[in-house]
Amino acid sequence: MTSITTDTSQACPWQLLASQVLSGDPLDRQQALSILHCPEEQLLDLLAATFRIRHKYFGKKVQLYFLINAKSGLCPEDCTYCSQSKTSTATIPKYNILNRQKLLEGAEMAARQKAGTYCLVISARGPSEKEI
Repeated sequence: MTSITTDTSQACPWQLLASQVLSGDPLDRQQALSILHCPEEQLLDLLAATFRIRHKYFGKKVQLYFLINAKSGLCPEDCTYCSQSKTSTATIPKYNILNRQKLLEGAEMAARQKAGTYCLVISARGPSEKEI
């Protein structure tokens, strides 16, 4: 059986940052930016380091979010990354906002599944007065 070293001189930079945060010392701007520029080949190391912090504060608990697409494929925006954009050629369902009954059924399902949050999303910049 191999033992895991706790010698921080041999630790990866992400584990060092995690130890710093866990000891109560905030990251400076440069350290925070280094996380955003993590090289792809170090991503799993970064993930392991961040899990240490998450585990300290939240354990292995997760919060379930229930999301319903309340209006699909009819967005007037031209966000090139989105499959619901007016410029998209993706084959997705297109429908106006769901009726109150369907939205309530979604909320009931979310409650049965013990979701912490029920999210309504629509394909638009925002809901119209009529949709509200």
